[in-house]
Amino acid sequence: MKSTSKDESLIHDVIKLYFTGTYYGNAEELRQAFHPDARITGSIQGTIHEWTLKEFIARVTVKPTSAEKNEKFEKEILSIDITHDAAMVKTRVFAAGYTFIDYIILLKYNNQWMIRYKSFTT
Repeated sequence: MKSTSKDESLIHDVIKLYFTGTYYGNAEELRQAFHPDARITGSIQGTIHEWTLKEFIARVTVKPTSAEKNEKFEKEILSIDITHDAAMVKTRVFAAGYTFIDYIILLKYNNQWMIRYKSFTT
């Protein structure tokens, strides 16, 4: 299976769902972006956290959301690396007063890209 510019476009779409889902607290968008068995792990100021997708969604959909707090929407893709049906995306995300660097692993399941793992640091 060869990666194409279509793959890159589809990956952008998945990352956009992740970005908007976390910003607006939209659990459905997050479920579309992430594989149901996704794991999220990372460091916030040196403290390690690890969550299932369900736990992650519960954390990022708490009211008031970033949008409701009128936080600036500062989320960007820094790089994408695709090999066949696996990809790694590096992003920078500002949320809750922190700048996060995410390393996101996506896999292509039945021609659909999904986030399988997300690691982050502040």
